[in-house]
Amino acid sequence: MSALWELCRPFWVGWRSWRAWSLLAVAVSMGFGIVYLNVQINEWSRVFYDTLGTYDSSKLFGLMKEYTVYILLYIGVFVYQDWFTSLLVIRWRSALTAQFVDSWLAKRTFYRMSLTGKIDNPDQRIAEDINLFTDKLVSMVVAFIINACRLSSFMIILWQLSGVQRFTLFGREWAISGYLVWVVIIYTVVGTLITHLVGKKLHGISYARQRSEADFRAALLRKHDNAEQIALYGGEAQEKTYLTRHFSEVARSWRQLMDTKRNMGFFTSGYMRVSLIVPIFAALPAFLSKTVTLGGLMQIRSAFAQVHGALSWFIHMYVEITMLSASIQRLIQFKQEIDRHQPQQAAPDVGECLNIEQLSFATPQGTPLLNDVALHCAPGSWSKLSGPSGLGKSTLLRTLNGLWPYYRGQWQAQAGRSLLLPQKSYLGQGTLAEVLCYPHPPLKDISTMQHTLERVGLGEWCDRLAERHNWDRIFSGGEQQRLAFARALIAKPDTLYLDEATSSLDHSAARALLSELKQALPACTVIAITHQGELDDLFPHHYDLTTFRAVTAG
Repeated sequence: MSALWELCRPFWVGWRSWRAWSLLAVAVSMGFGIVYLNVQINEWSRVFYDTLGTYDSSKLFGLMKEYTVYILLYIGVFVYQDWFTSLLVIRWRSALTAQFVDSWLAKRTFYRMSLTGKIDNPDQRIAEDINLFTDKLVSMVVAFIINACRLSSFMIILWQLSGVQRFTLFGREWAISGYLVWVVIIYTVVGTLITHLVGKKLHGISYARQRSEADFRAALLRKHDNAEQIALYGGEAQEKTYLTRHFSEVARSWRQLMDTKRNMGFFTSGYMRVSLIVPIFAALPAFLSKTVTLGGLMQIRSAFAQVHGALSWFIHMYVEITMLSASIQRLIQFKQEIDRHQPQQAAPDVGECLNIEQLSFATPQGTPLLNDVALHCAPGSWSKLSGPSGLGKSTLLRTLNGLWPYYRGQWQAQAGRSLLLPQKSYLGQGTLAEVLCYPHPPLKDISTMQHTLERVGLGEWCDRLAERHNWDRIFSGGEQQRLAFARALIAKPDTLYLDEATSSLDHSAARALLSELKQALPACTVIAITHQGELDDLFPHHYDLTTFRAVTAG
């Protein structure tokens, strides 16, 4: 319950929450208006049917006009009640989405969470689970409050219409006041218990279904993002097998949902149909004894239906409640993982140069990689890291850049900004100007962007900065690496980490890029991983990390 409160508190508590409470008050007030109109229509039905019973046609026209007014008012209030409820939902969803996105992206938490993979489909949790949570919870709370008002209003009416029922049992005369109220309560309580017994498995099924749907969508997205590699391998048949496997889970969870809802339907459909005739049978003795008129019988039926509908709120909402419960569980798990992956280590010291002493780190599973690493890089120096694949060279760079959380020890970072260029950079689908200056907005000085493209060998794109494409598909691997160097020239970092950043370029092109970088950023400290031995002369300092290889017992 405390975790649920954490989901609700930021929007519903605080000086800005008055807007949310105002919208909730408006929606509930209109719901009360609907209840009032239903009470008036209930009274109208008694008069109408009594008028029919006496064949008094002179009153029918006036009654029809009165009913028309009630219906027009009902439609207007009902539509705007739903509109204000929807407005409250989208405002809460916007605030909760912003809260989750901020905390997920803050301090590179999303990256740390991706390393463990314990939380499936964060995109689905942010997009769909927040939508389900806010929509279902607001709708249910509003409906519950309105149902409470409807229940109290029509229960009074039904109690008054019930009178006192007298009967003889076991040789003793009994008198029950408001017996129709007791009939509807007993009938609804029994129906609610049976519904819960039949449908209690829906929570687990709804959770599994949401996960399988998200997994299937994620699998489809991966096929889209890696279309070229799949086509190069000719892996269509294998990918079809993967998709079929994912969809089989969707179908299986859907079938479980179908079967459970079918079992519930056998009971609830009959339960709802029988509820239409129960008040007639219950009030029949009074009608036959002529203590209740035809209009009174219709009024009893209407009031009984309103009380029964209010008491059956749990039955009507059972499937929705299980969906809400599953969404709450997924969001709470997501929030707990976000909190758990907040940085635990203290930020490194900052000084004039990069200085590392006794820094050790491991994989997310705890396997040691490098142990007691010691490096010293003077400002403006160029250093190369070497060692066999899998040793932990890339992990070291990610640790120094503040990404990798699985380390112990401290180091002194060089003052200023740092930037890491990986082997394959993220490009996205914005304009070329946006992609070039990412993650910052495009420069206002177009000539600077054009000159930077020329310096990295992408001069043919100088006049196409406003074009928008899927750049992963437009640029080759070598062009993507050239664009990454253009980003570095624009960002002007004080420390630059290169992780195989020229692997898709030939030696002469790589040398030209690195020479351009050295000329443009002479004060920048560069630490690189590269297997292109022809570039060794550009890096006066060479560190072999094999000497720091961690030794695992056994």
